[in-house]
Amino acid sequence: MLLSGVILTPQGDIVYIYVAVVDQKGYDEKGPGSGHIKARLELASGEPCLIVPYRRFNMKLVKDLQPRAITMSGFGGHFEDHQVKWFWGMDEVLHYAEIPMLCFCGSHEVLGFSYNQNLRKTKILRDPIIRQLRPNEDFPRRATADPKLKNRFLADGIFPIQQVQKDPLFKGLPKNMMMRCSHSCEVKKLPRDFELIASSDHCRIEGMRHKTKPLYGVQFHPEAFAPPYFHGRTLLENFAGIVNDYWSKRS
Repeated sequence: MLLSGVILTPQGDIVYIYVAVVDQKGYDEKGPGSGHIKARLELASGEPCLIVPYRRFNMKLVKDLQPRAITMSGFGGHFEDHQVKWFWGMDEVLHYAEIPMLCFCGSHEVLGFSYNQNLRKTKILRDPIIRQLRPNEDFPRRATADPKLKNRFLADGIFPIQQVQKDPLFKGLPKNMMMRCSHSCEVKKLPRDFELIASSDHCRIEGMRHKTKPLYGVQFHPEAFAPPYFHGRTLLENFAGIVNDYWSKRS
């Protein structure tokens, strides 16, 4: 039986785990397609990173590999097309592994589901679709054949993200950060165990952190930074600093 408060001492060569939320068949045939993100995490941290598909990810794997940190990917498609049990491993780790974790976009939404409801008793997850377009709001708008997204705000591009409160994750960044966004959904309710740390005009819960452990979720994509906007790279470097500080206090 798993107990909360599990602290793992990192060993071996696997220092970061990057959980790729990808279709299993596509992963088996073509690989995760996340090599550039792995490289960026390694560059930011100076440590090796292992990519793991989300349906093979669970607490047992974390205990076996004993990583220093975990990051979790964004993903396309609809939650309705994913069986809830496929997220059970992520849910387990998000609750029981007390090591630094950072969830991007779709995994940020999984984090919200995980702490707002019992995924073991949930039959289906529904897309938490982002707000409607306001009157005369024409940007951003992109073509989509998905009827669920008609007249909805589609965050697709570089957007200003406002810091709601100071956090080590935002060290050295301006109050209005420029980050890559690519999402039509959002976390609708801030879990009671979390604090709001970032927001935007189109999404209230752009960033959140757990109140007692180094667990973060961001709706935007810091790992997808591109010139001339490098705030995402700084955020990844800051997360690496959080990881180092966490383990130095336990050495």
